[in-house]
Amino acid sequence: MQNLWLELQEKVFIANLKRNKWILRRDIRRFVGHNIKGTCVTESGILAAAHLGGPGSVRKYFRSGKITKDGNGTKITSYMQRFSGYDLYL
Repeated sequence: MQNLWLELQEKVFIANLKRNKWILRRDIRRFVGHNIKGTCVTESGILAAAHLGGPGSVRKYFRSGKITKDGNGTKITSYMQRFSGYDLYL
């Protein structure tokens, strides 16, 4: 039963990544490869920030420079830095 739960959880996670990638597709094309205030912007970093802080907070950051925090008080730019440069197979 636990294997089924893990498989379902993984499918939902991938579906959410794909959804966030679609929502942020223009921002990904525009900002990947740039360095913004010391943060190297990568697709994996953007998607990690969107997963943990919401795609709206990532958009707000790119549009206005306002850095938002998730429910734990972690800045979305921290997620961008920490998860930068991972290979994605989406």
